Amino acid sequence: MSIFTALRERRRQRIITKYLNSQGSALTVRPKSTWIPHWLRGDYTLKNSELIFAAVSRISNSLASMPIQLYQGSKPVYNGLNDLVAFSPNPLMTSSQFFRSMEACRGTAGNCYALKVYQPGDDVPRLELLDPTRVQPIIEKTSKELWWRIQPDEGPEMFVHDFYMIHVPFISTNGIAGISPVSVLFNTLKYSDNIQEFNVKQLEQGVNSAIVLEAPANLGKDQKAAMIEDFMSTYRETSGNILLLESGVTAKTLNLSPVDSMLFEVEKITRSKVAMVYNIPPHLLGDYSEANTASQEQVMLEFLTLTMLPIVRAYEQELDRKLLTATQRRSGLHWRFDMDAVLRADAATMAEVHYKAVRSGWMTPDEIRFSRNMPALPKGVGKWALVSQDLATLDYTVNDKPKVLMRGVNEEGSGDSSGGSGGQTQSQSQTQTETEGGNGGA
Repeated sequence: MSIFTALRERRRQRIITKYLNSQGSALTVRPKSTWIPHWLRGDYTLKNSELIFAAVSRISNSLASMPIQLYQGSKPVYNGLNDLVAFSPNPLMTSSQFFRSMEACRGTAGNCYALKVYQPGDDVPRLELLDPTRVQPIIEKTSKELWWRIQPDEGPEMFVHDFYMIHVPFISTNGIAGISPVSVLFNTLKYSDNIQEFNVKQLEQGVNSAIVLEAPANLGKDQKAAMIEDFMSTYRETSGNILLLESGVTAKTLNLSPVDSMLFEVEKITRSKVAMVYNIPPHLLGDYSEANTASQEQVMLEFLTLTMLPIVRAYEQELDRKLLTATQRRSGLHWRFDMDAVLRADAATMAEVHYKAVRSGWMTPDEIRFSRNMPALPKGVGKWALVSQDLATLDYTVNDKPKVLMRGVNEEGSGDSSGGSGGQTQSQSQTQTETEGGNGGA
């Protein structure tokens, strides 16, 4: 985008924004993604819900650990646009911090937003992270185009066209506004909090603080009060060490457990529901009751396939749609996250993958060394694709393969001596002698 095109686009946006601000009736405000009012939803955020924090941090950290790269076909492209997304989307954030924050907003509010801000003379914008609670989708009645209403911390509200907004929803029923997973889990989290508060009260009362007094006969109101007062007086005077009970009165304690057995069941159910809403395997949130995976590779494969793949694809398509023009997309430009980076810590798995890649010929040794930040092999021997030759018919191995190898040796020797005086190399002489000796023996 040239500077003149950018200036014309900014002028057009200012004119449309001014018109929309003055013609409020021309806007249709989309309903919020949840019917629960904000004052009833509770404050189940990353700060006071350990399960939501665990789920969101698991997903956001996994996304942030995947390097993102601009490609043209299968070839990496290094330009200003790639430097923006893969290194520093704005002056305050690295790429890892940016995508971690975007996913944290998406996992709590149901939406994440980043505004494209162009500076005069720059073809590449910067991406400013927005508070999802201050952004609302609207539809212009005449053109049916999507706009966004932004209420900043200070100043009047703004209207921004969808072209300038990077938006990835959690899941949506109208294709625009995402549904907050926290609102979906409201009842589950509230019930879990009530159970925990009840157990805390039991713990504060003490394990054996409740005492039952049994009398041999029915007592009147005054007699009951006198018996309790006499018991408590003796209890306080002796610090609970000596109790004198008269007239057949017996005392029994109620042994209260500091932790109700139902608490563990409630926590298990809560973990299962949080994992279900965030589409995470339960054992990645600490519920190992039904974990049957045999290796770390299977655990990460399940997590990458069921959880991360749809999220990564949503970010890739949104970046392709908002940061690339139609001409660039038709030329083969596209964004891609390296999901294999999540398996980088599993040395055994990566070694097996690289071993099969070399033997199957779809990766060269130099490509594998480059992925591990190692230099290429000397003399260019690692730039060629290799293929396994350990599978062949018995007839070829015994009868044909020696002839093929011998022909290669002879041709190489002839090529080396073609520019000289016609003399043979030592290996050629030895090969010819062995051949002649073999013929003579025959």
